Amino acid sequence: MIEAATLRLDRPADPAELRTIRTRVTAWAHAQALPEDVLTDLQLAVGEAVANGVEHAYANGELGTVEVELTIRTTAQRASAVRVRVVDHGHWRPMPAGAGYRGRGLTLIGRLADGLQVVATRSGTQVCFEVPIPGRRADRHAKGGVGDVPCRVQEHS
Repeated sequence: MIEAATLRLDRPADPAELRTIRTRVTAWAHAQALPEDVLTDLQLAVGEAVANGVEHAYANGELGTVEVELTIRTTAQRASAVRVRVVDHGHWRPMPAGAGYRGRGLTLIGRLADGLQVVATRSGTQVCFEVPIPGRRADRHAKGGVGDVPCRVQEHS
């Protein structure tokens, strides 16, 4: 497995930043020559993960950041997926029992992407997944595939 073409963003956890993140993801995806349907899925899934970090990680006006990392995963010299890692440094809050019309972001990500993982620690939450590139899904079980989506547990004191 070869990894290259990484986009790393570290933005304030502010709803106004979603537009900047979308713009940067679009520019990066175009530079990677990703198909438009992959870009659409990527934007929806990344947008949901970032929105969760912005809305839920920081309470009572606490300032924080949201990190976004996108990497093209290649197997046998073929691009097969976009690996995504979204990190906040806030505090995990479980979904309320009566979420009403809300609380469907992770379900949406799970439908659009492979290997969804959510890792909550004392130092924040990581949401990791892969958005497959059509015609290449067979590669997802190769070494370094979906089972190794890049959630890395890092505790900060």
